[in-house]
Amino acid sequence: MSERLVIVSQDADYYLMLAYILKEAGYRPTLVDIPSEAVAIAEEGEAAAIIVDCQPGSQSLADIATGLKERDLASGVTLVALVAEKAAYLDILKANVDESFTRPMPPERLLSYLYGAIGNPGDKATKRFVPMSDEMALDAGARRVLVRGAPVSLSPIEFRLLSALMTDAGRVFSRAELIGIAWPQRAFVEPRTVDVHIGRLRRALKRVLGRDVIRTVPKVGYAIDIL
Repeated sequence: MSERLVIVSQDADYYLMLAYILKEAGYRPTLVDIPSEAVAIAEEGEAAAIIVDCQPGSQSLADIATGLKERDLASGVTLVALVAEKAAYLDILKANVDESFTRPMPPERLLSYLYGAIGNPGDKATKRFVPMSDEMALDAGARRVLVRGAPVSLSPIEFRLLSALMTDAGRVFSRAELIGIAWPQRAFVEPRTVDVHIGRLRRALKRVLGRDVIRTVPKVGYAIDIL
């Protein structure tokens, strides 16, 4: 089954162009023009990502972000903003999107992001579950981690942080390195923001593992210790 992408836009021509590119990549795009419809699809578990065409003066992104948060869906659905010229970028930041792209953009940038965030449906050779230790495996397609077979739901940023830490377990990653890995390019992220997301990731893993596996190295960064 291909991954379903909900595209929220009032521009049918833009949707048709974007839908063609996404279909060629193996995704299933669906157009909606009402934010509540996008949230409803997400609530039914039918949306791997919601892509919002952000035009000047539009409230669609804010309404979707609020709807996802109210229904506790924000960590389970990737939210992407396609930002048109003169759109209020502060509104994009307030919506806490997982990724944003300024239009016009090369389509391969969007595809590259989606491949990493929700998986590449066209890559039949890609394994769904990637074992990272005796206790933990990453599910790239669903953007989640399995601990002793039980799923742990993480936000996209927390999943990318965990993926980075697990690829070189024991190594200490600086905050600057983690910002470069887990956040969009050119995004301004304070080191304290890394601490907040690491704290959430630490608590989520501790709940299922029964111990703290993320190590803080004062004035340096973080590492994960998995035996």
